[in-house]
Amino acid sequence: MGRIEFVNCFPLYCHFEEELAGLGYRAEIIEGTPAELNSLLARGEIDIALPSSIEFARHADRWALLPGISISSFGAVDSIQLFTQIPRAQLESIALTEKSATSVCLLKVLCGEWGLAPSYAPRQGSLAQALANFGGLLLIGDEALHILRAGVYPHSYDLGEEWRLVTGLPMVYAVCAVRREFLDERRDEARAVEAALVASRDRCARHPFETAAAAAQLYDFSAAYLDHYFDQLKYGFPAGYRCGLAEFYRRAQAIGELEQAPSLELEAEPKVGT
Repeated sequence: MGRIEFVNCFPLYCHFEEELAGLGYRAEIIEGTPAELNSLLARGEIDIALPSSIEFARHADRWALLPGISISSFGAVDSIQLFTQIPRAQLESIALTEKSATSVCLLKVLCGEWGLAPSYAPRQGSLAQALANFGGLLLIGDEALHILRAGVYPHSYDLGEEWRLVTGLPMVYAVCAVRREFLDERRDEARAVEAALVASRDRCARHPFETAAAAAQLYDFSAAYLDHYFDQLKYGFPAGYRCGLAEFYRRAQAIGELEQAPSLELEAEPKVGT
């Protein structure tokens, strides 16, 4: 299975292997960026992952949702940022992260809502080169957190908060998905993986500062900072978050980023937690 290498997934994986072993299973873990894991799942080289929510929509004929898990926020997320050298209204060009599909699509949806039509290009080269060549830069994950703290850009726009301001809804960045073929052949294993992720999440939620302190040992952030960061992130997938995802799909389809919005029918109920 795939594991996103960013700190935002730490609560899902902190106790995952222990919980999975308790259910009588083990998994081979493959780490990577969201974009890398999206590709591996699409090629059938991994069986379960947390793909970008827009990539799930593009592969819904081959991937099934597992209902217990998402990576979401209702408002600010901190780790998905549009950094700009000029006020947003003056933007003419934006360099895009190559690490995430959902954030790129979300940015394009929001630019339409803001009345902007900038040119887009993949980010290449160093941060200094992006600063020199583009009015804005979309970053995600740990890199976005570090740049936000460093204050390199004079303006920053949190895409989770901007989505909330536009729609009043939560934003779902990643979902838990399994290859349908794997689910059909090995349903018990798929559900055990989901249950272990949910159990890890719930154990971390019961001990938030201890979780942040453990993550601070592995990532270049303080425990206090991560305690606040994890509190902003939501790891469940309740009905209100599915409504937010459905609206994101509707708007993505409207701007041509999605051919068809998929059903958000859930495959099974989580065994542990909510």
